[in-house]
Formats: sequence, structure tokens, C-alpha cells
Amino acid sequence: MKTLIVTGGSLDICWVKEFIKTINAEYIIAADSGLKYIDELGLVPDMILGDYDSVEDGLLDKYKSTDIKTYPREKDYTDTHIAIINALKAGASDIYILGATGTRMDHTFTNICNMKAALDCDVPCFIYDKHNKVYLVNDNMGEVKLAKDGQYGEYVSIVPLSEEAVISLSGFKYTLDNYVLHQGLSICQSNEIKENEAVINIKKGLVIVFETKD
Repeated sequence: MKTLIVTGGSLDICWVKEFIKTINAEYIIAADSGLKYIDELGLVPDMILGDYDSVEDGLLDKYKSTDIKTYPREKDYTDTHIAIINALKAGASDIYILGATGTRMDHTFTNICNMKAALDCDVPCFIYDKHNKVYLVNDNMGEVKLAKDGQYGEYVSIVPLSEEAVISLSGFKYTLDNYVLHQGLSICQSNEIKENEAVINIKKGLVIVFETKD
């Protein structure tokens, strides 16, 4: 079940209108102020969750027949993290998250890290905005293949989340063979796909993959 989560970061609505046509989501979750985007896009959420501290008065009432879950403002998990957990409980086969990036870099980075909840359940999970596609890759996934004609942007960057990652890259402008990538190194920044297909193989550890465009 392809699941779309819309949360309350920054969104280019014109871009989103075209993007959502490409994923054909079967289940939609509005995470807190992501509901305002859902409403603006004319989407029908299957679940709404959050503390609603940033939701306009009256907007929630418009969706009172929807599955609404209310959480306290002071809680251990963010609304986006809770949305990922609920998506998994609902049987998501793939998760697409919009509105997870924006001016708050702490929220953006935490949202990226929260995708590990899906990774641990072997469910593909992606954060998208107009310029970025972000996902996690670990040493249980084997070869991750990126087709040049299907890449999201012209650049591919890889950042380790674990203290070190052993990584092999082929089909890129800059290739690696069992390279030990330590936290704090920028050697895997702004790579480019040169062959018809590029391959990322994480032999050890956990990394963030960014497919990006200016």
C-alpha cells in the first residue's frame, strides 16, 4: 500500500500537484499542520494525527469523519515520526513524505533520521521536495541501483549516519571499492551518474543518500 505522509514543513504546492500524480498513493496521512496542505491540494486523508497546535481553528472540524488521532503537545516523538509509525501499522509497502524539509534544519535532519523506523521494517521510505529525494541505505539492502534516466537530480551525495560505513560505488563519475567512509568526511558529496546505471553497495553501516538538483 503506497502511503503518502504530508507534514508541516515547506512545500511548493505547484510542484506537489504534479508530483503526487506520479506515486498514486493508496493511503494518505496528514501530520499536524500538514493538514493545511492536504486541504489546499484537495486530497482526502485517511488519517490525521498530531497535537494540532499549528492547525487553524475549524479546519480539523472539516474532516471530523476521518480517523483522527490526538497526541499531547509535549511528547517524546515528533508528529512526522508518529506518522511513519502509524503508516507502518496501517500496512504501508512504500512511504513518501512531503513537507519534511524547510527552514528548521533540526526538524529536517530529525525527519531524515526517523526514516530508520521504516528501514528497520524493510519498508522503502523517501522524503521529497522540489529539489531533493532523500532516503536511507544500510548493509542489509545489498545493491541499490540508480538508473541515469530515472534519477531525481543530477547529483548524488552520500553521508554516513553510523560512525563508519564501508561503501562501494560503480557507474558514477567517482567510484569506490570497499571504501571506509567515516563520519565528518565529504568525499561522497556531489557525485554524478555516468553510466546508464549506477550502483551503491553499503557493506557495513548506515548512510543517507541525497539525489539532488539546483
